[in-house]
Amino acid sequence: MKKLYTLCLGLLTVSTMAQVPTNFGTNAEDGISYQTYNLIDHGVVSSVRFQAQNSIPEGQGTWEFFTGSYNPVWRPYLPDDTLSGFDAIIDPSVETASARFNTNPPGGATGLLPAIQAGYYYTAIIQDGTGDNFMSIIETDFAPVAIDTVYNTPTEVFEGQTVAFTVELDGANALSPGEHLFVRWSTNDFATSNFTEITNFNAGVGQFSYPAGLLPVGTTFKYYALVTEEADPASLDDVDYYTLYFGNNGGNNYEFTVSALTRIEDIKTEFGIFQANGIITVKNTEDLQSIELISVDGQRVANVAVVGGSTTVSTEGLASGVYVLNLIGNDSVESVKLFVD
Repeated sequence: MKKLYTLCLGLLTVSTMAQVPTNFGTNAEDGISYQTYNLIDHGVVSSVRFQAQNSIPEGQGTWEFFTGSYNPVWRPYLPDDTLSGFDAIIDPSVETASARFNTNPPGGATGLLPAIQAGYYYTAIIQDGTGDNFMSIIETDFAPVAIDTVYNTPTEVFEGQTVAFTVELDGANALSPGEHLFVRWSTNDFATSNFTEITNFNAGVGQFSYPAGLLPVGTTFKYYALVTEEADPASLDDVDYYTLYFGNNGGNNYEFTVSALTRIEDIKTEFGIFQANGIITVKNTEDLQSIELISVDGQRVANVAVVGGSTTVSTEGLASGVYVLNLIGNDSVESVKLFVD
């Protein structure tokens, strides 16, 4: 019989390899009715939260993750298997009461929960993967705060600039007691990462700044915000399983790449000269006829006739060095020195 079970499981697994957990089922909200919830996909893990209305003794609360018509389902293989505890990563290769991959039939058996406390909040988290998955259920005596918006300013970052990272809470002015909000960031696509905690919020808005000059040109900076009870997430094996709320752009994270800065010296205010994203923009005046860009060796690298209210010159592809921007009028030439890094 064991050989037949293994063969059937293997054949059915082939047809469901593309499926990952999408739902969570439990009776732990009120201790009576079995309810199902849609999981929120965060890219690496998915999660959902509910508040318990009643206290439930150990072994009477139930849990399972599933997709579709419970095929596949992630739960223990055998009945009467109780989760070892809350607030911990559950490794399916070690613990029998874990998110083990089953198809239906036989489908395994619904897992059981430790004691549930009335009024507490429970966040169920599972790995996005087909197979035996890591999981956790985080218990809090408060409603975890939600993140509304995450962004950086400036949005286009150039070398030497200080970057401000802003996190806005959703419907709250501060974190709940015991909560911590971190920005997790990386400059090597999360091969390694760092955590910066935001502790001060003003009307629900918190910030931290990354010092100028620490990000070389070409650096891609990726980041997201997270809420957790953990005071030192860098010490955890995987902070995703201790995260109460993700502000990670729907699993895509946030990012910017540091660009070289073109500096303008001796700005002629009447021409309103400014630069952004490798483009020099010059406000046209009545006498301005054309604009040319000259390299330090005297070569003309751009020559643009004046049209409309403003004229642009691109510095894209130019070698680093000193350039002169000539503003040519009817009877005069104004010159501006440029530094292209």
